Amino acid sequence: MTRLPDGAFFQRTSLVSVTSVTFPSSLVSIGHDAFAGCTSLVSVDLPASLTSIGNAAFHSCSALGSIAFPADLVSISWGAFFGCASLVSIDLPAGLVSIGHDAFAGCCSLGSVTFPASLTSIGDHAFARCSALTTVTFPAGLTSIGKHAFYLCSSLARVTVPDTATIGDEAFDSETTVLRLLPASMRDLQRWYEAVDGALAYKRCRPLLYGWLERAQTRLGSYGPDGAARQRDLEEFEGDFGHLALHSD
Repeated sequence: MTRLPDGAFFQRTSLVSVTSVTFPSSLVSIGHDAFAGCTSLVSVDLPASLTSIGNAAFHSCSALGSIAFPADLVSISWGAFFGCASLVSIDLPAGLVSIGHDAFAGCCSLGSVTFPASLTSIGDHAFARCSALTTVTFPAGLTSIGKHAFYLCSSLARVTVPDTATIGDEAFDSETTVLRLLPASMRDLQRWYEAVDGALAYKRCRPLLYGWLERAQTRLGSYGPDGAARQRDLEEFEGDFGHLALHSD
């Protein structure tokens, strides 16, 4: 199976109690409205082979909590995840180029979005009414943000947009501060953020690392040249195989 047809499970009453779906590894595309209205669907496991998600494919799947997209996906069609009110996180693929209009509109639990460097366009109303959205990171190569793309995102206080990108009418709420930077400056800023994230991760992990090294050193010490564990193993080995060495000549 390579393609799931349009409307394959559209508002199917037989899927009322189905909470998860795993697709075959051969699947390449999901048709329009394929799972629209499947309100009990909590998770989907998209295969690595998938390259296309149809319009409104998961429209109003209000219980869907998170989704990880396959690496080869280059576009997300219009309304694909419209009204997925429980969606709290999305892991966008590194090669994503465009996001269609209304793609994530009404995903009112979505807290943050980091767009990949490959993204060039965000459609009209793409993230409208994502009221929990507090952080959005745009790539330096972004060329267009559609009208009302982040409209009624009341928690979004500040965004940085490359000054080469066009911004549609009322793309952001009037309360959202929009900072325009040169793409080169945005790349420098992104590298700075990555460096800070790395430093914070190291700081969080350092006590665990030191603890592990201390335990490892203790274990290795007992197995050093004069360690008790090494001596015990040597005695056992000689007891089991020492007699063979006597007859090796």
